[in-house]
Amino acid sequence: MKRKTGPTRPPKTEQLPAPKRKGGALAPHTVAPHIDVSAAQQELRQRSQLLWEEQARPSRGPKPALRREDVVAAAISLADASGLSALTMHAVAERLGFTTMALYRYFPSKEALIDASVDAALGTPPERHGAYEGWRQEIRHWAFAKRAMLCARPWLAELPFVAAPHGPNWLSWHEAFLQTLADTGLSPEDMMDLIGLVDGYVRGSSDTAISLARARSQGVSDAEWAQAVGADLSRAVNDARYPVLSAILSSASGGTKSDAPLPTRGGRMRTMDEHFEFGLGRVLDGIQCYMDSLGAP
Repeated sequence: MKRKTGPTRPPKTEQLPAPKRKGGALAPHTVAPHIDVSAAQQELRQRSQLLWEEQARPSRGPKPALRREDVVAAAISLADASGLSALTMHAVAERLGFTTMALYRYFPSKEALIDASVDAALGTPPERHGAYEGWRQEIRHWAFAKRAMLCARPWLAELPFVAAPHGPNWLSWHEAFLQTLADTGLSPEDMMDLIGLVDGYVRGSSDTAISLARARSQGVSDAEWAQAVGADLSRAVNDARYPVLSAILSSASGGTKSDAPLPTRGGRMRTMDEHFEFGLGRVLDGIQCYMDSLGAP
């Protein structure tokens, strides 16, 4: 006698939530892109290793027609002339007179070439000459040197804020800064946090100077650049949307002119170095107050 069987049920499957209605229509499902984190981490490790490893030179056979240093120098010259966007493998190869494929023998990707170019462009901080002048003056020297380097390579400011390998020169700027605080009695944690504080000020307050350096690299004169920036600032005067800014820019002591990028102080035109010095002084004042609260020398 045969057993009765009911209708066969389909295997249970995981159901997607019902799509929500938006404006009377069904909203399409969106699928988050899959990111292979392990592959991204592996790529960063490989790029970092390439940035730090010593490149062995063959002791026998013909001398290589090209060196990694040559590739990096060509990449930096392109970026200096036309910005970071100009730094491509094809453009670098063309400048050197080689094929693009030839460059991949030295750098496996454009990103690896940018890593090496950035670290080379950073250079090393100037060495101290003479006696130690105290932490405040030494940090001032460091800050002005870092600002000068950034203005010399305005394309460094175009780098995206993403995880990237950091090379020997990048760490040398850290080491130079930490040496200024080595005898202050500050904790290691405080010393590392102060790097971010001072470096953040240097980068942020150098935007105007970097803008001028970029304009110069594109053939714009200082006067033309100042007129453009001054004209934009002057737009705030008598504009109801900017009441406080308008009052400052039209005042006798802190006003601005259509051909000047910076408001005056005490009715006197200031240079960008003076503007930078004022802000840096307030940062150093804050560090001094913090050190005083700890009883540091």
